[in-house]
Amino acid sequence: GLLPVNTREDYDVIIAGIDRGLSGVIRGQLVICLINGILTYIGLLIFGVKYSLILAVVAALLTLIPIFGSILSSIPIVLVALVSGDEGVDVVRGLAIGLWIIGIHFIEANLLNPKIIGTAAKIHPVLVIFSLFLGEHSFGLVGALLAVPILSAIQVLFMFFYRKTWKKDLGGQTGPIATTPSPTPPPAAPLAPTRS
Repeated sequence: GLLPVNTREDYDVIIAGIDRGLSGVIRGQLVICLINGILTYIGLLIFGVKYSLILAVVAALLTLIPIFGSILSSIPIVLVALVSGDEGVDVVRGLAIGLWIIGIHFIEANLLNPKIIGTAAKIHPVLVIFSLFLGEHSFGLVGALLAVPILSAIQVLFMFFYRKTWKKDLGGQTGPIATTPSPTPPPAAPLAPTRS
């Protein structure tokens, strides 16, 4: 109600686009958490680590925190793996599960995050990676958490104004290429009468 009447339709389109993008980011992040939890659980079962289900759930939940969540979830898993052996401290098991976790996080950071979140939010994977690096470098953990949602909102605004300008330039026409009328040839000069 605070907006002028002539801008309300544009406002509704922008808000709907931002809402769609942010819900895509959240859906993508939840899918990554689920995949991370399943892969962690499989590794914990393979290496015979105690409390594998609880540790996998904790790892999945901490995946919501970019970068630091991976480190926080790895510490208890490795510690429990070290004491999961029958004859005291089992260094081999701790090292093996540590390598497994590093492999999961490598796959997550380089394949899953860009592809799944990029697809869900309709953002190119390279832009997702760039926004995560830029957000983490500029504002730390908070920047990494908010990087992709902010990028999604910026993309919606950019595409909205780009399309609006595009339609205005084309006089309401749609399509990527402006149709320019072909030049009309100059009128032909009248033929001189022929003498017979």
